[in-house]
Amino acid sequence: MTGFSRHVDNVMAKQSAGEVVSTTYGQKRDGTHFALVKTKVLWYAVRLIIEGSYAVERDEFYLESAADNYIAAKKRALEGCF
Repeated sequence: MTGFSRHVDNVMAKQSAGEVVSTTYGQKRDGTHFALVKTKVLWYAVRLIIEGSYAVERDEFYLESAADNYIAAKKRALEGCF
């Protein structure tokens, strides 16, 4: 397990979240790593976790496909691939 994946696990341990469905990792152009963590309870939530920060950006979706589309678009935007 890398240092960043440990960081993601530590951040998620402090979150009130359902089951982790998937984690998508990426790297911004400046070299900063990020993770988009999709969880599920009765709906889906996607959390953005950035290397070196315990702050979490969270968005909710009723449909898994909407969460997946958000993850793909957010990853492209953060990596600078439009």
